[in-house]
Amino acid sequence: MKRSEGYQASPPENAEQLKERLFSIMGKNLSDLASFAKIALPISPLHGKGFQGELMERLLGASAPGLPIPDFPNLGIELKTVPVSEDFKALESTFFCSAPLNEVRVKRFEDSILFHKISRVLFVFLVSPRNFSYEKRYVAGYRFWSPAKEDLALIRQDHEELMEKVALGGVDEISARNGNVIQMRPKAANGRALTDCVGPDGTMIKVRPRGFYMRRAFMQNLIDSFRKSS
Repeated sequence: MKRSEGYQASPPENAEQLKERLFSIMGKNLSDLASFAKIALPISPLHGKGFQGELMERLLGASAPGLPIPDFPNLGIELKTVPVSEDFKALESTFFCSAPLNEVRVKRFEDSILFHKISRVLFVFLVSPRNFSYEKRYVAGYRFWSPAKEDLALIRQDHEELMEKVALGGVDEISARNGNVIQMRPKAANGRALTDCVGPDGTMIKVRPRGFYMRRAFMQNLIDSFRKSS
């Protein structure tokens, strides 16, 4: 989604300032927040892919969206907006970052983009069922999260297994069934977008870009634990 002109908060200087900004948008609907940010609403939510995430980035001061570093670089925090139903059920899996498909050698997990993105995360929960207009969609809550030792081990295992398949030319063998916490799935605005990838015989081929996604079931477990501890 191409960025339009409008309000862009400066990067927060510290976690307290970020929390103040989060507190200021709690409970507010996306139509009013877009009006404040002087950003035109998409024709409809069905035509606004990426709009909700961009709006949160602007209001909170994320300075590195789309880059292979956390969205708040000076804080080491990645921002993820999570659409939920009115009863706080996760509505979809959560995209974390693009998967590097043209690297023949598998990097250490600790050197990967995914590791840097997932080490410390700010989840912002938006009540936004598909049939809700932007006037009805609102910011319902937030949580800071870092994976526990056990979760990080599962994520590392998922990353290593998925990237090994890519390095061996088996990207087309990867499906949504692979991965305990993290999936690798096609990620592109349309089916015509292609990127280089290692083919079965070791030569480079063209395939649809892939991204790393957190499974919806895992996100739901996080949401449930957040609500129990609040």
